[in-house]
Amino acid sequence: EERRRREEREERREADRLEREERERIRNEVAEAAERRREHDIKESRELREAQQRSDAAREASLAMDREDNRRRYEERLAMERAEARERHEQLMLMLSKQNKD
Repeated sequence: EERRRREEREERREADRLEREERERIRNEVAEAAERRREHDIKESRELREAQQRSDAAREASLAMDREDNRRRYEERLAMERAEARERHEQLMLMLSKQNKD
């Protein structure tokens, strides 16, 4: 009788040990899966942030080019208007000079 009880206790202990090991294995698998998801989310977030930064940089570069083009066109227009004003002034001076000679 004592031997049978001892064997039953040993069987229960073994079953408990196996159950604990199984729970620990499952807990580890769940933790590893959660860690993989977390790392994936971090990587995805970093990639999205980098893509947004590239997009922002491209947009800023485009705006800078547009500003530079606008500045260049403004300076060209200003130079042309100055040249035209200078030419009109010279023509006016010639006309006045001719009138004074007559």
